[in-house]
Amino acid sequence: MVFAYTPTNIANLESSHSPERLAPYYALAGGDKALGIKLYAWNSALSQALYTPLQGLEVTLRNGISAQLRAAYGPTWFELNPGPPLQYPLPDMLLKVRTDLGRHGNVPDHGRVVAELNWGFWTGVLAKRYEQLWRTHFRQVFHADGPLTRAQIFQPLDDLRRLRNRIAHHEPILNRNIAADYASILDLIRYISPTTASWVDDQSSVMAVLASKP
Repeated sequence: MVFAYTPTNIANLESSHSPERLAPYYALAGGDKALGIKLYAWNSALSQALYTPLQGLEVTLRNGISAQLRAAYGPTWFELNPGPPLQYPLPDMLLKVRTDLGRHGNVPDHGRVVAELNWGFWTGVLAKRYEQLWRTHFRQVFHADGPLTRAQIFQPLDDLRRLRNRIAHHEPILNRNIAADYASILDLIRYISPTTASWVDDQSSVMAVLASKP
């Protein structure tokens, strides 16, 4: 069935989705409401397509970093003392996760804590304030043929964190260079696990959806 973008159908879609939500897409379409709604749908499809690679990056990142922290500081590295030299706000994030797990009757062991920590934590632990930590452990997590620095990992990760947040809040992402974002996702995974990067790329529909622009 082919959807007909009649004035009545467009008005009904505006009513169900709100003119305010559709307004950015109308602007991108130069006021063509039918095209604007198609761009809205395309934005949703791109967001869905990006979710799986972003999830793959998050899981690969947290497992790579947590494994190294565990090797360096022991299975209870996430406890405030002893533990790696983490500064505010990361210890507060760790404490909240441990407290929430305990409140729900779960033992805050390594696996549960790692699974509950969000993208912000794993990006934050790569911030400049932890340069000393990564001088020792960086190459155990991230691998490259040439020079690679903590900042070269942190900056794209932080940018992708903002992309992920926009997707989570159903916000427009069409003003971004999606092809570059996708390449960045694969590069970051590849630094930790080339096999995983190849698998994520094989499963991904990002480039196909990107090519389907209305």
